[in-house]
Amino acid sequence: MRRGPATTALAALAISLTACGSTQTPPGGEATPGALQAKPADLSGHNNYFIANTEQMGWFVIDAEGLPMYRYDKDVPKPSKSNCEGECAKAWKPVLADKTPMATGVDPISMGVLTRPDGTKQLTIQGWPQYTYAEDKVAGDMKGQAKGGVWWVTAPNGAKITGGKAQNNSKSSSTPSTPPKSGTAQTPQSAPPPAAPGY
Repeated sequence: MRRGPATTALAALAISLTACGSTQTPPGGEATPGALQAKPADLSGHNNYFIANTEQMGWFVIDAEGLPMYRYDKDVPKPSKSNCEGECAKAWKPVLADKTPMATGVDPISMGVLTRPDGTKQLTIQGWPQYTYAEDKVAGDMKGQAKGGVWWVTAPNGAKITGGKAQNNSKSSSTPSTPPKSGTAQTPQSAPPPAAPGY
């Protein structure tokens, strides 16, 4: 059988690579000294947020525990101002942004930080201060939705979700991010979820 020049060159390359040895670490083995290794990203200096999806609500923003974030109609987006203090802030906990906010699935340009009167830093999305509700205990809870007709789950584009999917809440085909814990409400595997926001 006759080999062409390309085949011969590939065979020679394979032999030379084998002779030089490999710097890859076998599963369960130890790294070769001096070899390049990927390190997991250090996210300890960030406040991490994510997005989740349900058939009724569409895509919405959640914290690292999988709890939905809410916005308050009585707040002011420009300039950002929270009107939930005292007893209100005990039931509606400001989403802390004491570290750099990082939200997979949310346009980073839309995220900001508000300094509250007590000096704490609160996350804003499109200028709207963000909260979690004290009665939401586990991922998937959404007991604060439409509370008093002024509290609404926040869409990734900062819009409020008023019972159905937020306007422009599904625009592209990027894959959603999910929090590190299980139990977030998701569309059943048999039906593909609607497209995640394109951020």
